[in-house]
Amino acid sequence: MTNNYKRKLTEGLRSGDLSDYVSDLFTVDQYRSKMGEDKDVLVLGFRVKEKYPAIDLVEFIEKGYDFILDADMSAGEEHDGQYQVFVEIERTPSLTEQLKELLSGLSQVTDNYDWRFRYQKSPTSIEFNEDTVKKHIPMTTEEYEDKVLKIKNQDIQEFFNQGAVNVNVETDNTLTFSKPFAGDVKAKFISIGDYNAVKETLPGALDLSESSQSQVVFLNKFLGNYDINKIGNKFLIKNKDKAIVIEKNRW
Repeated sequence: MTNNYKRKLTEGLRSGDLSDYVSDLFTVDQYRSKMGEDKDVLVLGFRVKEKYPAIDLVEFIEKGYDFILDADMSAGEEHDGQYQVFVEIERTPSLTEQLKELLSGLSQVTDNYDWRFRYQKSPTSIEFNEDTVKKHIPMTTEEYEDKVLKIKNQDIQEFFNQGAVNVNVETDNTLTFSKPFAGDVKAKFISIGDYNAVKETLPGALDLSESSQSQVVFLNKFLGNYDINKIGNKFLIKNKDKAIVIEKNRW
């Protein structure tokens, strides 16, 4: 990519300097915090064309807002040649006003006035305004933990769609599978995601021992028509291109 951007750091950004460089769609809580626990720190992600506009955006944010805990950028280009700028802010009831102040300032240098955001990995983008912030973005640790638990439950319930089993996960990651006339089965939730990525987290060979295979058969009968394998002390359950990992030590 030809870089025609002129560095602005020596003179500071002026109105419109980052026009056409910064996407008006940003993410919330999609990336992990460097400054603290995710439940305590909100992370924004802005996509920026070219390296030097991203550097200038980081400097603009860090110098312009005292409530910003940290602003940083990705170490290199993403697959499409763009960069990510990460902005971290403490979760407090003041977050709505702080986000409005930040985006108002960014509007002046980017010429973006119709901001939209996506929460975590949701494919749906949401118009940014005071009402949508209060509805979709957790302002406190407690609100964050509640929202994450709801998202986790939704993902898990959508995954187990092959049988007549109900599933629920609690804050301590205890999974309870319930089936009419068959009682409950409890396990520990480990992870969920795309099959290939999840499988990479479980190095080692399949456990083909008689006791482990009997456990796999039991889970297949209880849960439904899934591809289930035991690796170490964990079970890898596949449903199309998705997978979930659970751990069950007591039978």
